[in-house]
Parts: sequence; C-alpha cells; structure tokens
Amino acid sequence: MGNGQPEYQRVMEDLRQQIADGRLGVGDPIPSTAKLGSQYDVSSTVVRRAVTELTAEGLLYGQAGKGVFVRARPTPVVAQPSTAELAARVKRLEARLDAMATRLEELERERKT
Repeated sequence: MGNGQPEYQRVMEDLRQQIADGRLGVGDPIPSTAKLGSQYDVSSTVVRRAVTELTAEGLLYGQAGKGVFVRARPTPVVAQPSTAELAARVKRLEARLDAMATRLEELERERKT
C-alpha cells in the first residue's frame, strides 16, 4: 500500500466515491464481501470493517439474507482551507492586532497629556 492508510479506509473511500458519483445508486446492492475482497485484494475482515463504518455513517444498510444496500449519498465535503492559507490568515490577524495595540498606546499617551 505504501501511504500508511489502513486498508479498510481505502475500501471505504472507494465505495464512498462510487456512491457519490452515482456508480452505486441509492437502493442498489453493493458487491458481496467475497467479491469486494477480491476486487480490493483484502481480507473479508477488512471488507466487513469498511461496510460497518459506512453503515455507521448512514450510507449503507444491511438486509438479513439479502445483502447490503446503498441508503444515501454522502454529503459533499466543504473545502477546508490549507495550512498555508490558515497561516496567512493568522499573520494578517497578528498584523492587525499589532496595529490596534500601537494605536491604543498612542491614544493612551494622548489622553494622559
């Protein structure tokens, strides 16, 4: 694998993507544990963990004796700012605070004179 990501998360992310882009629609069955294990070259334990996690997220549901089906599409993730963007925001805020502190000190000096 190489990227340090647990196998079940790789399976989850791919299934989540298939649901998000409509390759697996709401109400559709997902492939069997054996088929998914073969497709992703992982154990049935890994597949079951991925399915359990996606079920907990509300994306899948199981029907005894019938299989596992898509319950809902994932909610789109709102883009989060990068670390560099956040660092730039903090620098701007610090500069504004420094300017405000300087101005406050000037006003305090003027008030005392």
